Amino acid sequence: MYDYIKKMRAQIGHQKFIHPAARIIIENEQGEVLMIKRTDNNNWGIPAGSLEEGETIKDCIIREVKEETGLQIVDCQVIGISSNPEKETVTYPNKDIIQYFTVEFYSNNWNGKLEGFDEKEVKVIQFVPKEWRHKLPKNEQSTFKSLAYFKEHQKIRLT
Repeated sequence: MYDYIKKMRAQIGHQKFIHPAARIIIENEQGEVLMIKRTDNNNWGIPAGSLEEGETIKDCIIREVKEETGLQIVDCQVIGISSNPEKETVTYPNKDIIQYFTVEFYSNNWNGKLEGFDEKEVKVIQFVPKEWRHKLPKNEQSTFKSLAYFKEHQKIRLT
């Protein structure tokens, strides 16, 4: 858990609060997408995380990708904004509830190797076929709809 969320939780306990976040689809030259297996819930996901104090949303996703994968994002594009409370509300195993306001990104421009990541957060990192997206939570699956919409209309998708 990050410092900002810790400070909020000290004041409000497990109550729901709305929090900005970012997630990203990272694609390699073969058209595969980067997925991670999380240590906290053993689920597959795409790189994502919460905005910290003093950060821009772009800084947030670049930091999260570096922490979770070891890769350095060179360039990324906003493809969607997801704020639907039904999809973006998460109840964590410790009973904390957060409704995320998530900016969705896409990148196929990055440097580095899949190494040096935070093993407290991530068990496995690998590029996989896009068809693996069915293994993702519903809110993360929605990011692929945002990418398709963005590619077709050249506009971000609002949900």
